[in-house]
Amino acid sequence: MELVKCIRDVYKEHETYIEHVRPKCLFKKGNIYPAFLEGEDYWVTVDEEGFQHVISSEKEIGEDFWFSFRFQSL
Repeated sequence: MELVKCIRDVYKEHETYIEHVRPKCLFKKGNIYPAFLEGEDYWVTVDEEGFQHVISSEKEIGEDFWFSFRFQSL
């Protein structure tokens, strides 16, 4: 397990924009989340509502660009 700090709000990404709706915030800037290594090469955590999300697809969590842009390992 690792603790990660969100460094910018992370919103749910929509594949289609049928209606203009406010994006749902999954992770809030400044909040700390526990992240767990699942299998051998991806990390998951839970959002503000308790749903699981993959936040890194690298064995070393800090090597993932998507993660590093949005989170910081503590």
